[in-house]
Amino acid sequence: MNGRLERRALAIVLVAGGLVATTSPAAAQLAVQGAGIVAMSEHRVDAGNGVEQSSGMLLGGEGRLFVGSRVEVFMHAAAGKLTADSAGADSRDLAEAEVRASVLTVPWLALHAGVSSRSYTTALVRQRWTALRLGGEIRLAFVGGGMIGTLRAEMLPSVSVSGLEKPSRAFAAGAGLDWGVGVLTLGLRYELERYDFPLAAGVERREQLSTLTAHAGLRLGRRSTP
Repeated sequence: MNGRLERRALAIVLVAGGLVATTSPAAAQLAVQGAGIVAMSEHRVDAGNGVEQSSGMLLGGEGRLFVGSRVEVFMHAAAGKLTADSAGADSRDLAEAEVRASVLTVPWLALHAGVSSRSYTTALVRQRWTALRLGGEIRLAFVGGGMIGTLRAEMLPSVSVSGLEKPSRAFAAGAGLDWGVGVLTLGLRYELERYDFPLAAGVERREQLSTLTAHAGLRLGRRSTP
């Protein structure tokens, strides 16, 4: 991760810490959620020679820290192998990690900022990605609040890719469902990331990663309501 992104990530943590510090002791109630994840990912690259496609399974874990009624910290890590599905594509190992802090402005809308890191490793080279992420998530409750539907959108204003120029445009979107039954939590979500690179040698490189993730875990502690 480059120094600029590290400073921005630190700023995110400091802002979240400040929000926690200004929360009254009665509201500063903590809850923790941990989950294992299984994901199917598809990676596509168009670098002027047709679409190169690879796909595979990722395994990993996620955690959430709920502070009071409005502050959340989310952590994600996963890794796996993507196998070439088209001519010209290379099989590659994928590893990724993300951390983000969210603030619930109202019960149904969370605004967040975070940083992510990802690597693609082939037999010949390793490519590293780091990104600053800014976005929001709409949360809609169903079945008496036991099921939550989510819609998420993000802009990635600062992305660094080893061996390539920075993307001229980068964004992400996702949708999901989460269930809570006592301390048990279950969920399913779909996410898409898209990166468009500036024109180079007459070619506009386009790259995307789509992922369908299932997770199951436990939540400890009770979160206060806004």
